[in-house]
Amino acid sequence: MTRYEAGAWALSEFGAADLGHASRTKRAVRAATSLVQNPAGSIPKVAEDAHQAKGIYRLLSNCEVNHDGLLSGHIAKTVERCRNRRVVLVVQDTTTLSYTGHTTVRGLGPVNDQAGASGFLAHTALAVCPETSDVLGVLDQQVWVREPRKVTAGESCRARKKRPRESQHWPVAQRRVSELFSTLDAATKPHVVAVFDREGDIFEAFETISEIGHGLVIRAVHNRLLAGEKEDKQYSLDAVKLAPIKAHYQVDVPARPGRAARGAAMEVRTLPVRVQPPKNRDRQGKPVALNMVLATETQPPEGIEPLCWYLVTREPIETAADVLAIVHMYELRWTIEELHMGIKTGCATEERQLETQHALANFLALATIIAWQMLCLRQAARATSPKPAAQFLTRSQLVVLCGLRPRLKSDCTAAEALRAIAVMGGFMGRKGDGNPGWRTLWAGFEKLLMAEKGFLLPHAKFG
Repeated sequence: MTRYEAGAWALSEFGAADLGHASRTKRAVRAATSLVQNPAGSIPKVAEDAHQAKGIYRLLSNCEVNHDGLLSGHIAKTVERCRNRRVVLVVQDTTTLSYTGHTTVRGLGPVNDQAGASGFLAHTALAVCPETSDVLGVLDQQVWVREPRKVTAGESCRARKKRPRESQHWPVAQRRVSELFSTLDAATKPHVVAVFDREGDIFEAFETISEIGHGLVIRAVHNRLLAGEKEDKQYSLDAVKLAPIKAHYQVDVPARPGRAARGAAMEVRTLPVRVQPPKNRDRQGKPVALNMVLATETQPPEGIEPLCWYLVTREPIETAADVLAIVHMYELRWTIEELHMGIKTGCATEERQLETQHALANFLALATIIAWQMLCLRQAARATSPKPAAQFLTRSQLVVLCGLRPRLKSDCTAAEALRAIAVMGGFMGRKGDGNPGWRTLWAGFEKLLMAEKGFLLPHAKFG
């Protein structure tokens, strides 16, 4: 990627960032331009000179520059990319940024029960198009530091609700996303579906999402009491096990250490329910109407635990196509984990030597957008309909990649280019290896960027 191409990308994603002053926004664009050309490199290494490195450090440490402001331009662009989409998934998850070995960093808090483990947490909402698997960008990201002391086990429900709780980040993020989409007119506004893993199985999230009119697909972990007039109490997870089968499908299970990839035959059951408020609220409040979906593997290999997903949703379950669409939405939840892995592995976020949590959170904003750019290429490579690599790699990157991998054609697909890049990073590419992981992908991409710089250097000097 040439400096001009990197600068054009950075200007597109950071140029409208609300940092309170045009000079700060300009510096953010320059910082992103440098980092996107070498995402895992240290700041002194990626900067053009010592003066620019000092400017990046000052930007990250500036108390007038914050994490939300750095993300604001990209979020606005993401909303535009969502315009005119029929359906947009808002995939949410929380990740931990650990800086346990960085003893001099100010403002960190505990991240687990281990003594001395310190860092902060980030909760991200990522926009994904389920029809194309396109990763449209980040819509929200909340960061916070845990208090040193844990809440006592005997805390009452009323007392718990009077203090900030980590479970609030799920519904809060969805409400903030709703406010973003309120700027779109009805004709161009997509149908928004929240997709959460088990940590998001929260009754308050059901209430909030129902109130703002979004859909939801959440993996259920709580066996919730159902509303009804029957004398015998019924619970959600138990009830859907007895429901009739609505659909069958095949899912590809990727390879894992010690386990080969396999195909799993799944059957899906569905049931409409009305869920009562939880016991810790003394059942206070109105029941929420939801649909239960249970996807289970019918013939797992011997000694292998069968796949089993309990899902709650507000999407229709009238036909087999409706049900399979819901399961597909949940399968795309893994995209957010890949983004978080890219933030940590590809951008070396946890290895940054900065002095405060404020500066680290600001760097996280930069790293999140850079990791999103790489994730776009990875998802395009896995799309069912092949896309040309030229949509995601620059002309010079393709020339260099084809030179390094002579069997690769200049009109290769994104999948072929991605595999070639991963091989450069150490991916073996054997049968059954599955798709390349973040570490090999980023290692190969760094080598490609370095080779590209060498390719462009004589042209820059001698034009």
